[in-house]
Amino acid sequence: MGLTSRLLSIASIALLYLLGVQVINFFTLKKLGRFPGREDYPFVSILVPARNEERNIEKCINSLLQQDYPNYEIIVLDDESEDRTWEILSRLAQGNDRLHLLKGKPLPEGWIGKCWACHQLSEKARGEFLLLVDADTFHKPSMLRSVMDAAHFYQADLISGLPHEKIETFSELLTIPLISWGILAAIPLPLAFALPHPALSITIGQLLLFKRESYERIGGHISVKDHVCEDMALGRLIKAKGLRWRLVDAGDVTECRMYTNLSEAVNGLSKTIFGALNFRVLLILLFSLLLWLMFCLPPWLLLKSLVNPFPRPLVRQALILVVLSLLSWRVANHRFRVPWYATFLYPVISGLAIFIFLRSMILTVTGKAQWKGRLLAIRRIHW
Repeated sequence: MGLTSRLLSIASIALLYLLGVQVINFFTLKKLGRFPGREDYPFVSILVPARNEERNIEKCINSLLQQDYPNYEIIVLDDESEDRTWEILSRLAQGNDRLHLLKGKPLPEGWIGKCWACHQLSEKARGEFLLLVDADTFHKPSMLRSVMDAAHFYQADLISGLPHEKIETFSELLTIPLISWGILAAIPLPLAFALPHPALSITIGQLLLFKRESYERIGGHISVKDHVCEDMALGRLIKAKGLRWRLVDAGDVTECRMYTNLSEAVNGLSKTIFGALNFRVLLILLFSLLLWLMFCLPPWLLLKSLVNPFPRPLVRQALILVVLSLLSWRVANHRFRVPWYATFLYPVISGLAIFIFLRSMILTVTGKAQWKGRLLAIRRIHW
């Protein structure tokens, strides 16, 4: 029991630290729509890469066409879709001068599909600012104005916005809360805003606003052409060049439903998790171990003690960790409007997360990772 007690002590220290980070970030992360307006608004190009998005594309584009911003264009690239994406886009573009369509060119060797699509979009864009949004996002009319207000307030070269992630099925309830919890607990945002180290950044590709000149200064998507987690890589490049990155809560103006079933969620997260950690094996093993120690081991010990009683100090340690875990998950779920009852599913969510972490690493190392019918480029693995 001595080893178990020491492991629980380590888990308690780690969880107390992460809970402290969550509280700091809870109040640091500012919401779009709460920034002061500006007198003039520059021209913005909204760029939307789309591949096999017939389920989402009409709702996304209609929401972008309804923006109350005075000066913008929308450019959508159909990335060799095999469904009705192009047909829907063509109908939406009829008689609408603000909406421009591109047929994507064949994917060159060494490129990730989304990076290639975004590069082609950037070449056609005329805006002083580039706003990249995913095709499964939906936006209130105030979205563009509010994200530009944030960029002006922060004088930022890159604004990354966190949409409200919709949860409509039980399988989404087992996966999406992990993202919310991880973002809130990952790094202290005041420290990340103050220090230039590239690792101190979280960049979400669903909503990215670049100053055009800053995007070109880091080399655009060419510089991350084979990175499966290109959003995180772009954020790190911005900081590496001494430019200003900021993270904001876009949940009041943008929503997204990334996955509709467990298979989509597991495959989608498996595609990106290892890349988000910059393909570092020890990091993904360490995070998997911490999740197990903090969120899986304590409730398992409590359940086991009902059959085979443990020493009271050990039970007390496990109980304290369960209480801290419930508090930690409740803070994240409240901040990002995740259903309250998901808090009690945290051991299952964490166990599934460990599986996804390890699966992501194995698929990447073996060259079997793919997305939307395309194999992903093999990256160099770092210990």
